Amino acid sequence: MKLVFFRTPKPRRFDYKPLYYDEVKEEREKRKKELGITGSDNHMDRFKAELQRKWRYERQAKKQRTSELRTVIYIMIVGFFVYLIFFTDFVQKIVLFFSR
Repeated sequence: MKLVFFRTPKPRRFDYKPLYYDEVKEEREKRKKELGITGSDNHMDRFKAELQRKWRYERQAKKQRTSELRTVIYIMIVGFFVYLIFFTDFVQKIVLFFSR
């Protein structure tokens, strides 16, 4: 373990300011990237981008479904234990068993 008695200097930040900034163009490029649209007319590139977009959507949908299913299962387990505790004599039997 290293002991430091003096404050170490923080690294300097890279501070580059472009000479020209076109906000509309940047938004357009960002939107194209989100949609998976490329500037080329290559059909294979467009096909790959569309396929990747569909796979990403399906992966997110699958995660959502599994998350919802997991929540339902947890609620069912908690409901089962609540039923055992409040509506059956299961707790009394356990207490009597351990109190002997």
